[in-house]
Amino acid sequence: MELYWVEWFGYLASLVVLVSFLMSSIVKLRVINFIGCILFASFAYLTDSIPTVFVNLSIACINVYYLFQMYRTKEEFKIISASTASEYFQHFIAVNQQEIEKQVSLDKLKEADTSFYMLRDNNIAGVLAGVKESDGVFLIMLDYVIPRYRDFKLGSYYYNTHPEFIKNKGIDTLKAIADNEEHCFYLEKMGFVKQSESDPHTYIKRL
Repeated sequence: MELYWVEWFGYLASLVVLVSFLMSSIVKLRVINFIGCILFASFAYLTDSIPTVFVNLSIACINVYYLFQMYRTKEEFKIISASTASEYFQHFIAVNQQEIEKQVSLDKLKEADTSFYMLRDNNIAGVLAGVKESDGVFLIMLDYVIPRYRDFKLGSYYYNTHPEFIKNKGIDTLKAIADNEEHCFYLEKMGFVKQSESDPHTYIKRL
């Protein structure tokens, strides 16, 4: 049987809702789920299913409410020095090894001489590790945040609005090597700029 465009629209709405539940970040989950609910409510309206319209618009409003609460809540951030030889640091790396190795190999990470825990509401949200070069330059080897906190708040706080947390550690310039488009997008969003056109993979940020 031939499917009309309204039916395809319904499949699209269902797919968006389904994809939302695959998000590891609660913020992304709610944003995509909100879009899916609006699409599904529109589909329900086109097919005269008023109860379904009501349910999906209600879920969309719930998503908006919780997103508003997330961004309104005043959070506490802090950065503290970490020892790469400590048992907890090694445990953190081991638990998140699969994702961390997308940024840096564990053998390469052993070369890091400086590392920090990034705290959010007194919870360890991520790890920043690298090598301190001359004149306050910090080469970032690992900038890893656990899925729960991947909403750019950590990077924006430490790199942009409150760089004093890192500057107090004797660092005034950040340097990172980007080897894929996603990493480049993140660095540019955080205010990093390419070191030179001849070296498009190296990004610099002055604090």
